[in-house]
Amino acid sequence: MRISDPNKLIGKVINIKDGPDMAEVVIDIGDNPLYATITANALNALNLNEGDEVFALFNSTDVTIIKNSKK
Repeated sequence: MRISDPNKLIGKVINIKDGPDMAEVVIDIGDNPLYATITANALNALNLNEGDEVFALFNSTDVTIIKNSKK
């Protein structure tokens, strides 16, 4: 998978706090954890679980999480 966004980090999901509308996903990227808030629908669509390897894409206003579904 090629991604043109230069602002990307690879990490593992270490915690998920799921709510009725939103979810907080904590990603271990090395020195500090990365916290991302996504919709509950996005959490379900990505089928995210603790231990999953993900890409975190970000710009000055948002973070996008990508999970490789080929594994």
